[in-house]
Amino acid sequence: MDRDERFYRKWTLIREKGKARFVLSRGLAHGLFLYAVWAAATWLLDKDRFAPEHFATRYYYYFLIYMIVGFIISSGAWRGQNTRYDNLTRSYQKQRKKNLP
Repeated sequence: MDRDERFYRKWTLIREKGKARFVLSRGLAHGLFLYAVWAAATWLLDKDRFAPEHFATRYYYYFLIYMIVGFIISSGAWRGQNTRYDNLTRSYQKQRKKNLP
């Protein structure tokens, strides 16, 4: 089974579950990952420069920002994957028409 065929089968199942579920689950995952990397880097590199109260406020604001960014990334991923799926669907339909007697 080639790469496109595996993608087609996998994306058919994901697409059946819906865009909202995809964007929510992937958005949370992307947002949490980005936030964790940022928080770790900030804590390691800047902990001596600022007061702890400053960090608490920053962490809350940046958590919201990175969650929004995660949802934007996953929404774009949905569009990209859906476009690829639609192109493969058209390609498969053309092949079927050529193979018919």
